[in-house]
Amino acid sequence: MNILLIILKLFPLLLSAIKAVEEAIPLPGQGKQKLDLVLGVIKSAYDAGTDLSASFSWEKLLTVVVPMINQIVALHNALGLFQKSAQPNNA
Repeated sequence: MNILLIILKLFPLLLSAIKAVEEAIPLPGQGKQKLDLVLGVIKSAYDAGTDLSASFSWEKLLTVVVPMINQIVALHNALGLFQKSAQPNNA
């Protein structure tokens, strides 16, 4: 149950981080770089604190966080919540 509570606490933090990255970098086709940025920030927080590391190894945390991020991004994309910048006209 403790792990479930930690995961539920992570959800709003991940949601905020994803939205912040998307607002800062609204470029289409940059999902890998955006994911790496979010994971880098999470890794920095993980390394600096003891709360998560007491419950999860970094690898275990990734197995929880990455699918959550993918689901959040997929839903936002499906609902059209992320603004897409205009594609360059290569005509």
